[in-house]
Amino acid sequence: MKTKVGIITFHRANNYGAALQCYALQETLTSLGYDVVVIDYRQPYVEMAYKPIRWDIVRMGLTRPRLLGGYLIKVLPERWNRAQKYNRFRHRYFRCSTRVNNAGEMPQDIDLYIIGSDQMWSLHCTGGKLDELYFGDFPHCSNSKICGYAISSNLRSFDEIGRNTLSEYVQNFSLLSFREKTICDKVEEMTGACSRVDLDPTLLLDQKVWEKMADKPLTTKKYVLTYFVHDDANDEYLKSQVKIFSLKRGCEVINVFDIAVSPTEFLSAIKNATYIIASSFHATVFSILFKKQFYSIKTDDGKDIRYINLLDELGVLNRVIDISKLAIQESNEIDYGKVQKRLEILRKESIAYLRNLKQ
Repeated sequence: MKTKVGIITFHRANNYGAALQCYALQETLTSLGYDVVVIDYRQPYVEMAYKPIRWDIVRMGLTRPRLLGGYLIKVLPERWNRAQKYNRFRHRYFRCSTRVNNAGEMPQDIDLYIIGSDQMWSLHCTGGKLDELYFGDFPHCSNSKICGYAISSNLRSFDEIGRNTLSEYVQNFSLLSFREKTICDKVEEMTGACSRVDLDPTLLLDQKVWEKMADKPLTTKKYVLTYFVHDDANDEYLKSQVKIFSLKRGCEVINVFDIAVSPTEFLSAIKNATYIIASSFHATVFSILFKKQFYSIKTDDGKDIRYINLLDELGVLNRVIDISKLAIQESNEIDYGKVQKRLEILRKESIAYLRNLKQ
């Protein structure tokens, strides 16, 4: 009889990386012979954050007509379109359990609960509040077990959670795996728990899988794709440096959100770009998977450790640069032969970890 696995992750977030990493983990586990479902947990903050209609904004708009008008004319249609496309993606690609509203409704027919990947232990993803379910604190059968896979977080969240609380929660796990070495080291330092570092699930699938999922080209232009998620995304200096970089290469600048809404459109946007400049972990990941020329921008918020750790492992840490250095970069191409060799070693190690969880 197959081992039944329940994945617990941010599968309901209308976010490119969240959706694609969930699909990748589901498919990797299925290929290893597991019976896999995605636990359909409706985390309150995630549901509120990605709901098309934000009643809190509508209520504020009752006394601020311009805010309400902008929301109804521009924001609401965009959020509605995005939600519809993500719902179709989930319906097509995810195999979900029955709906789970709280820890007490967790399915009990699961042999192995896997928490991860994504920023499952980052408090900002759950509205600043600790969700105990993501830390393995929920009812389950005594003969089942809970494991982590490529869990991510940030150092600020660990400071807020505290050493004692985190030490209690790690006891819920039979095995722990993190996505970044920085996070792995921090958890071990705070709790003494032994853990390991593994690849984000998206890196476990071959490039051909993602190419088949990608939509047709979204534009015929030669373009530099940008995807900035840090606080300086609208900084005029940043924009000016990107423009200079692009003009030198005869490209237009296109922001990912201007051409891509769904996860499959995101794949197409990366696949067909001439260059990618981003401060996004998954934009970096798919640039590597599609063997694109890219630069990942240093930030001052600590979030860049997510791609800094990965690029260091793959031997291309020189692709992380300060925005002030972007415009003067020469067209030095990445040696993807070397990158692929390193990636294959890491991929085999991570797949072996997942395979051995059934034992």
